[in-house]
Amino acid sequence: MKFRAFPVLVTTLALSLATALSALAQTATIQGNRVNVRRYPSTSAEIQSYASAGDRVEIVQSTNAPDGALWYMVMFPNTGVRGWVRSDLVRLGGQPPSSSTERISFAPGTSGATVGGRVQGTQSKNYLLGASAGQTITTAITGTSPHLQVRVIAPNGVDIYVGSANWSGVLPISGDYQLQVRMVPEMQQSGASGEYSLTVAVR
Repeated sequence: MKFRAFPVLVTTLALSLATALSALAQTATIQGNRVNVRRYPSTSAEIQSYASAGDRVEIVQSTNAPDGALWYMVMFPNTGVRGWVRSDLVRLGGQPPSSSTERISFAPGTSGATVGGRVQGTQSKNYLLGASAGQTITTAITGTSPHLQVRVIAPNGVDIYVGSANWSGVLPISGDYQLQVRMVPEMQQSGASGEYSLTVAVR
């Protein structure tokens, strides 16, 4: 009888361990539109699926990529799908994303505009700007922190620029471009903040 008790004991321990690990899993919320969920932690990795702003996920593990960016392996509870997402696109704690979106409009007779605000930690400020293929966009950001970053996302969800310097480029396709102001990924978890002024022009 004593030997027969071992399977029950092992099963009980396994269930307890699974429950404990489940309890330790950290919940999070996707922030950003049409977020790429990749096979491994790299922007060149195969895209397995897409996530939308507000999607709830569980953090399975984390790692730092060779470029220094922090990535999370996430699991979508409703489907069981797993994949890698950059940390700046995930808000820990399962709370709604601390970001907002505003459309940039140019005054009549002008080809540029300046917007401003403040971001902290994983917060981001998102701007939409309609433009046509072949036009040239210019961005210039100044602020109170050297860790402010601008991300320009094409209508198809592809990043065409990520950086902190003044930038100019030719737009590949027509549609709404997203301009995201945030802290650089490696400073987000520290709660760093900065006020900014972003000037955008399209010609």
